[in-house]
Amino acid sequence: MHSSRHRKLIALLLCVSLLLLPKPAKASIPTHSQVVLIFVGVAAIGAAIGIGIYYAVRRNGAASITGCAVSSDAGLSLQREGDQQTYTLLGDTAGIKSGDRIRVSGKKRKEYPSGKRDFLVERLAKVYGPCKVLPATP
Repeated sequence: MHSSRHRKLIALLLCVSLLLLPKPAKASIPTHSQVVLIFVGVAAIGAAIGIGIYYAVRRNGAASITGCAVSSDAGLSLQREGDQQTYTLLGDTAGIKSGDRIRVSGKKRKEYPSGKRDFLVERLAKVYGPCKVLPATP
């Protein structure tokens, strides 16, 4: 008889414990506004990373231009691709040969009254080879 009560007591405790356990969590579907906020947050983080990388790579405001190097009265000039602007090359121009298509890094400078454009070369970034069509000497 002792074991019968013991079994009934264990069964009763088991039933009570099952009733007191927390109910399983139900998955809720996010609302439209929550989905929009998630996408906006992801886009903002991506934009912040992109802007950070852009400024890190830019290196203290150094610009780069690509074009064809030509000899001129003032020394070497670079006729930029696209808008055909001509820059007089100053600074480290030792590795630049007339007739080569190049990319240089440095700083742009424009004298406003004369409209003359100079480019202070800090480094020769890349030599692409000879220009396809040599520009006219400015």
